[in-house]
Amino acid sequence: MARNEPYERKVQLTGGTTYTVSLPKAWANEQAIETGSRLRLYPRGDRLLLTQPAADEQRRTTSISAARHDPDRIGRLIEAAYIAGAETIHIIEGPNRAERVAVRDAVAGLVGIEVVSEEEGIVEIQAMLDAEDLSPKQTVMQMERMAASMHEEAMAAVLAGDLESGTHISGLDDTVDRLFSLVAREFQGSLVDVHVDRAGNGLTAFDYYTVARQIERVADHAEKIANAAILLEGEPPAEFREELTHIGADAREIVRRAVSETMNGRDIDALAAILADGHTVVTKTAELDRELHERNPTDAYALATVLDSIERTAEYGINVAEAGLQATLRRNGDADAPQLNG
Repeated sequence: MARNEPYERKVQLTGGTTYTVSLPKAWANEQAIETGSRLRLYPRGDRLLLTQPAADEQRRTTSISAARHDPDRIGRLIEAAYIAGAETIHIIEGPNRAERVAVRDAVAGLVGIEVVSEEEGIVEIQAMLDAEDLSPKQTVMQMERMAASMHEEAMAAVLAGDLESGTHISGLDDTVDRLFSLVAREFQGSLVDVHVDRAGNGLTAFDYYTVARQIERVADHAEKIANAAILLEGEPPAEFREELTHIGADAREIVRRAVSETMNGRDIDALAAILADGHTVVTKTAELDRELHERNPTDAYALATVLDSIERTAEYGINVAEAGLQATLRRNGDADAPQLNG
């Protein structure tokens, strides 16, 4: 029998009170299952998944060599290990001062991990997260609020020709990135431990990850808008100010509605309306960009950058609404529903 084919076994009654299922000995040996091993069964729709508690409960540990990587690389490896679900990370082989600073900076950029010891030749990082207390829904909603605040503040900086907001908004973007890493860690955990995908609310860990990714990109473009404000020589031309104000607010509203409906309601008609309104915002933004190109005012390049980010923001809201619609169709069991394009 091919390894990817299921084994079919017959349930038998033992002693009049217990059902038993036999396991093929060769297969059990391959899985390190022996007499006395404890197994767990998880219902998943019309399937039953089998796992071993020892594998589920072990604390995942990884080591990163300071001798083999430069400080920037060490920081990226710590983030990758965190997202992959590592609970203990050892930085070994004598991290020097610059490498220790990189470790502390990387840890500061992530949620729920700390440096617990710095001995000669090794730094130990430990995850302090209690996964049972995590709420992906609350994390995603917090990300949306922060991204919306960033976007609104960045647009205000553009409209006022304010050069001072960029640094503050960059700090907020770092916070959104940390929250996204938390959602990504939960999603990665669901791929290797079946009981980790406890997102609930009719959404899977992948659904939350998909929505969080779009919000993270909204925050990135809010930072891009703030940086464009630094390039402006002054306030935008009066004929563009009102249109920029409205189109920016409309793009934020598409994201807000899409996230709210996907997290809380998932009504097909409401999501379809968000999709239609989102495409309207995209069309209006493209029209304003063409008008800007025709008039070619001072600061045309910076303003075009702002419009591009507003258009992208609306598109990310559309992507969230599409994810919500897919989750709704899946929940309703509409297997024949058309697949949406991102």
